[in-house]
Amino acid sequence: TRRSSDLSISPMKEMYTPMTTAHKSRVLDMTRGDPFRLVLQFSLPLFCSNLLQQVYNLTDTALAGHLLGSAALAEIGATAALYGLIMNFAFGMNNGLALTVSRCFGAGEREGIRRAVGWMVTLSAAVSIVLTTVSLLGRGALLQVLQVPAEVWDGAAAYLTVILLGIPLTMLYNMEAALLRAVGNSVTPLLFLLFSSVLNVGLDAAFMGPLGMGVRGAAVATVLAQGISAVLGAVYLVRSYPELHFTLAHLKKSARRAVMNMFWAGMSMGLMSAIYNLGSVALQSSINALGSVYITAQTAARRMAEMYFIPGGALGIGVATFSSQNLGAGKFDRIKKSIKYGLLIGYGWSTLAVLIVYLFGEQLVLMIAPADNHEIIDTAVNYLRINVPFYYALNTLLSLRCTLQGLGKSVVPIGASIVEMIWKIVTVVAVIPVCGYFGVCISEPIIWTASGLLVAVIAIKTLRAFEKA
Repeated sequence: TRRSSDLSISPMKEMYTPMTTAHKSRVLDMTRGDPFRLVLQFSLPLFCSNLLQQVYNLTDTALAGHLLGSAALAEIGATAALYGLIMNFAFGMNNGLALTVSRCFGAGEREGIRRAVGWMVTLSAAVSIVLTTVSLLGRGALLQVLQVPAEVWDGAAAYLTVILLGIPLTMLYNMEAALLRAVGNSVTPLLFLLFSSVLNVGLDAAFMGPLGMGVRGAAVATVLAQGISAVLGAVYLVRSYPELHFTLAHLKKSARRAVMNMFWAGMSMGLMSAIYNLGSVALQSSINALGSVYITAQTAARRMAEMYFIPGGALGIGVATFSSQNLGAGKFDRIKKSIKYGLLIGYGWSTLAVLIVYLFGEQLVLMIAPADNHEIIDTAVNYLRINVPFYYALNTLLSLRCTLQGLGKSVVPIGASIVEMIWKIVTVVAVIPVCGYFGVCISEPIIWTASGLLVAVIAIKTLRAFEKA
């Protein structure tokens, strides 16, 4: 039997009564209705949210390149992988913590939801404080590890310092968005992010233009816009979702083991993203060593490539939330259907991305990079044309890895991420010295394919085991 102090719900085949709230229009119960429609309905706003998040990054980069020149692009790009690590860890960890909320929601456990929300807030705040302190103290060492060239050191350091100071705000926004998505509301985070994106564009133009703050201004604009969005999100949650309110008593009633399980669920998804990005940081250090031309080309190409990552990531979170809610309700047949539909949608997007890159690759890169250096343009386009055709493998990996997380199986996703990191280190040590920038281009496609196949085999075995349980 499940104790009242537990945070999580044990997978059972009994039919739970789904939870209803005072705001039915703001939640999405995924335990009933057509799985294809539900996954698409949930993922589309998340896709738009992630798209706007990339517009944050793209705006910084494009305005820096056009207002400040190629040198500014190199200064921002030299630390791009580290910034991505922070963002993806915050996103992953909070989504991992929110899976417990999703399971309680699917099972109709009101008190379980309050306990889970309380510990989600507590754990996220504690991690953000530790992460900010450690990263600020070690920022000089981080720049050295990244092998930032001397000519862009000062600008890169200024940009990085502001970004690190904004970690608590980044964690707060991601926590609020993950909490809303846990109860099926992926629309409201999109609206807050839309407001923040428009604000970010205006602040970028002002700080890097008339105010003359250089690349530091790009970082300040991003952090300030995220902070305002986070504050508005907190006010909205407090006023509109009394079902999610918690007290100190809810924290005290939670079993230690349940809290630790929740913590490791969050850390596993955060580490899954972070481990992936740690490999990217190692890769970035080799790119920095190749010189400013390759830094600039990689920055432009990577910013554009990240736009194409978005649907796969959105579908992954959608399938994970769907799986987690239906795990709480004991409806395993619906989980299999959501995986199938998620993969089909992801493959459709991959086909569209390949067509866009091969037909309009140069025009896309010119949106970010200055047109006065053909070597930069050609290098960036080549990177995109090698990487994007492997998005079929990437979408398979993301969808199945997130499904396993939603089912409470964290070991395999973390293991796959560790393998990715090891491969990128191998690329830095053995491949790039021989192949140059081409080694950078082929590194991720190889590991996406290998990891996708491995995770697919394990996901099939896991689903069969759940069906037999």
